Amino acid sequence: MKTSIIAFVVILALLTAACGGKKEEDAASINNAPVLQSVTLLPLNPNVHSEITARILASDKDGDPITYEVKWFVNGDEIGEGMSFTYPDIKKGDQIFAEVTPYDGKIYGDVMRSGEVMIGGVPPRIVSVSVIPEIVYVTTQQITLDALFEDADQDEIDLIVHWLVNDEVLSNTTNVLQLSPLGLKKNDVITGTAFADDGDDRSEPFPFEITIANSPPAFKMKIDSVKCATDSVHYTLPIFDPDGDPLSFELLDAPSGIMVDAEKGIIYGSAGQTSVFEVFVRAVDPEGAYLDAQFTLAAK
Repeated sequence: MKTSIIAFVVILALLTAACGGKKEEDAASINNAPVLQSVTLLPLNPNVHSEITARILASDKDGDPITYEVKWFVNGDEIGEGMSFTYPDIKKGDQIFAEVTPYDGKIYGDVMRSGEVMIGGVPPRIVSVSVIPEIVYVTTQQITLDALFEDADQDEIDLIVHWLVNDEVLSNTTNVLQLSPLGLKKNDVITGTAFADDGDDRSEPFPFEITIANSPPAFKMKIDSVKCATDSVHYTLPIFDPDGDPLSFELLDAPSGIMVDAEKGIIYGSAGQTSVFEVFVRAVDPEGAYLDAQFTLAAK
């Protein structure tokens, strides 16, 4: 009897051990799917040149390493897969999102969709500026600032200019500046900053500087023919310097007996019985700028 009882206990113990081992094996064979906490697309404000990446936070209860299947969508259409996104046909205003599926090597987790980011514009860039006319004098009535732009979005560009004249900021922000009211003098400097604006974005500032150049002598009035007593000439040349600099005068060609006052610019002398003759003169300012002029003197 005792032998039977002992045998029963042994068999029961063996059965219990076998059942317990089976439960442990079943528990060990259960794999938990990885879980996504968040999917964020970076940068938050991309443009057409941006590489967009998915920042993924996930966990796996079993501690398994996680890989990800990432699908990218442009305006709702799937266009590719991978951890980062580039697309040659992307354009301003396109909407981008990603769908991410985690995988722990055994089982896939639930799909998570990211929020959408919009492709923004690329700010335009000013490559260079130029001034029309190229040389600015005190007699110049207006100047126009022209600019060469680069804009990846091919937007319509407005040129905005902040003008500074003799330390005074002007209210005019167009690219055309009237000079007459400003009372500029030789060597005065006009400075400014130009911006390219596409309506959404503005370029980096592009500084420029314009110096009022030395003006060459000019005519007070244009006269080709002068009536005078050719045997007793006294004629003041209608030439002045716009900058107020003193001029010196010289004869380039004239009949014998005709001279010029080098400081006052007066043609004088006698051409004898000649009734009509030509006089060529040159007026020169202190910086070497000059004006050549031709006059016909005829008897009264």
